[in-house]
Amino acid sequence: MKQVYKKLILALVSSVIAGVVIAQTSYNDVQQQFVSYQTNNYNEKIFVHTDKTFYIAGESIWFKVYCVDENFHKPSGISKIAYVEIIGSENKPILQAKISLDSGSGDGSFIIPSFIASGNYILRAYTKWMENFDADYFFQTPVTIVNTLKASVIKNEAKGKSYAISFFPEGGNLVEGMQSKIAFKIVDEQGKPVDCSGTITNGSNNVTSFQCLKFGMGSFILTPKANETYKAIIKLADTTITNPLPTVYKQGFVMHAEDDADNAHVKVSVSTNTNDNAAYLLVHSQNVLKDFQQVNISNGEANFTIDKNKFADGISTITIFNANKQPVCERLYFKNPVAKLTIQSQTDQQQYGLRKPVNISLTVNGNNNKPSMANMSAAVFMIDSLQSTNYTDILSYLLLSSELKGTIESPSYYFQSNNKEAEEAADDLMLTQGWRRFKWEDVLQNKKPYFEFIPEYEGLVIDGKINDEFNNPAKNANVILTVPGENFQLASTISNASGNLLFNVKKFYGSDNIIITADSNYKTTIASSYSNKFSNQPWSAYKFPQPWKNQVLFRSINAQTDNAYLINEKQHSYLYSAEDTSLFYGTPDKRYYLDDYTRFITMEEVMREYVAEVHVRKEADQFHYKVLDFLTKTFSENDPLILLDGMPVADAGRIIEFDPLKIKRLDVVARKYYYGNIIADGIVSYTTYHGDLADFHLKAGELVIKFDGLQREREFYLPVYNTEEQIKNHLPDVRNVLYWSPKIETGADGKAHVDFYTSDLTGKFACVIQGITADGLAGSNIITFDVNK
Repeated sequence: MKQVYKKLILALVSSVIAGVVIAQTSYNDVQQQFVSYQTNNYNEKIFVHTDKTFYIAGESIWFKVYCVDENFHKPSGISKIAYVEIIGSENKPILQAKISLDSGSGDGSFIIPSFIASGNYILRAYTKWMENFDADYFFQTPVTIVNTLKASVIKNEAKGKSYAISFFPEGGNLVEGMQSKIAFKIVDEQGKPVDCSGTITNGSNNVTSFQCLKFGMGSFILTPKANETYKAIIKLADTTITNPLPTVYKQGFVMHAEDDADNAHVKVSVSTNTNDNAAYLLVHSQNVLKDFQQVNISNGEANFTIDKNKFADGISTITIFNANKQPVCERLYFKNPVAKLTIQSQTDQQQYGLRKPVNISLTVNGNNNKPSMANMSAAVFMIDSLQSTNYTDILSYLLLSSELKGTIESPSYYFQSNNKEAEEAADDLMLTQGWRRFKWEDVLQNKKPYFEFIPEYEGLVIDGKINDEFNNPAKNANVILTVPGENFQLASTISNASGNLLFNVKKFYGSDNIIITADSNYKTTIASSYSNKFSNQPWSAYKFPQPWKNQVLFRSINAQTDNAYLINEKQHSYLYSAEDTSLFYGTPDKRYYLDDYTRFITMEEVMREYVAEVHVRKEADQFHYKVLDFLTKTFSENDPLILLDGMPVADAGRIIEFDPLKIKRLDVVARKYYYGNIIADGIVSYTTYHGDLADFHLKAGELVIKFDGLQREREFYLPVYNTEEQIKNHLPDVRNVLYWSPKIETGADGKAHVDFYTSDLTGKFACVIQGITADGLAGSNIITFDVNK
């Protein structure tokens, strides 16, 4: 069952990703191998919009999840579950949630507990399918949490400054006698960029000098000579350090890419001192092949011209292959997006009083500045010394940050139009990034990928393992998983040769018990739903914001006040979740509500007196059920599938011994039934009043495990002050987040609006809108307004 389901899902993924391959009339070997490899390595991206970035213990973190395909950034229809976590130091998960996705979007929240320590945390998100790839694919964004009631576990130890500088020759290598552009990047011990200047020396003379342009990066030109070694002398504000340049090779290839004069083409020049007579160029953007060219090498030179229209918006990779079609040079290229989602927002006033209505009108335009339908989220929060207006925007994340490894400082800076400094800084960024999502040797060897995790296309997929009594993997074991309840869920599977189990339970909400039913001699375990893979990004040390101690205390008091007066409205108000209330067997052939009948004191009397479809027999001191088939009008030879709140009960005697006064409903499916690997001569299903087994005694092989289903969606609290009585209400309103909505949809006219009321707090507030269209156009917008007494 597991392997069949896995093959069906992977076939579905293959059919989806087949559409990302561009049409080609003929293929070169490298082209064919690249297209084949990338077709089999489809991935997703996730972006998360949070209501803000600075929190006090007791507040809530509200978030919206956008899940898109990695090729065109269209909302993904593959994964139906996203995993969102708050990660502390040493990669320790603090808060975790499973979020239901519908058409690539979902939303949720975390209530920050009182036990959490002050510190810098990471909010990360991913799908089960994304776990097949590097953890650097996961969405990550920093959040700061301060708990004034608990001391920080992070010590602010005084440490000496340290720096790391790296040099990146364009294309990959330095070769004797060939001019190269060399980019550099310098960061401190926390990975933060620092400014510097310096010189390059060959040991006896200064060859050239360099200066940081932006974010600790810059570049310079160098033509290395034979028998010379080079080092950089870097001057910083507090020290001077020396670092060697990369090795200079006697033979090889170098490349250089730049826009031409009309800015319509990218010219790529290749130089070599090898005997190669041909060179190949391949361009791919967001894992889609964009261009492939072949030219002859003449006098050690080859030149390519690429139409910029062939590049996708954002980052592309340019790879040069030698005559033997082996990769010899590679670099990234950034194209400022032509197509953007333009979001315009406008408040009806610039200044508001306390507890006054605010109306914000939204206008969204897509391609050719035409009105566009978009799926958006909006947050309105207070700006102060703790919470700035800096935020991760969806456009720069999808087109830039998600395509690079590590933290990118101020990614939106590179998206400025007609800014030469930003263009040069973007090129330096591309040169200092050599990360590729695949290995060329895997491509050229036609290596087939192995996927450990299947996409959760229908809902939750639960993994487990089963061992026999000797602790060896149990092969071909029939195992059933039940999510008990009035509308219970049941999933069955057969273990593979390694004893691995896979259950598809679709969607269920809330934290509850699940029941595993297997042979009494077997031991079953359920794996954690969350990933144990983490990126290697440097952790930013936490420092308590002493200059704003009073502001922190003010926020903390407000959070406690908020929770004290409004806990029922704020924390326990849940929206309706579209749960699947249908049972796996559909509508039963007969349904009995036992309260409608005489309540007998034994289950045997109940079954014999009025459940005509089930015949109770007792043979050799054991009870058996025989179901009357509605089609053949004969009683079955074998026992039916007997369920109690969805849990299979193989021995009918255990049901006969159970208190019938605890049973609310009895369903009978009076026909042969097939469900996965289960073949049953009918179904007899009992439901207790609370769907919790009602103290039914479990035996060996029946394992109850606490399991978190999908997070139930909380409703953001929005008070209304449209009457004099409401305005004069003495309940304090100290909200610093005035509005949060993860579900804003524009119509065909591209318009929508946001309405809310101010609180009792004065100051400057910001409204951040983020969104995406069905075609993958993304954009964001921010405006501010003031609240005065």
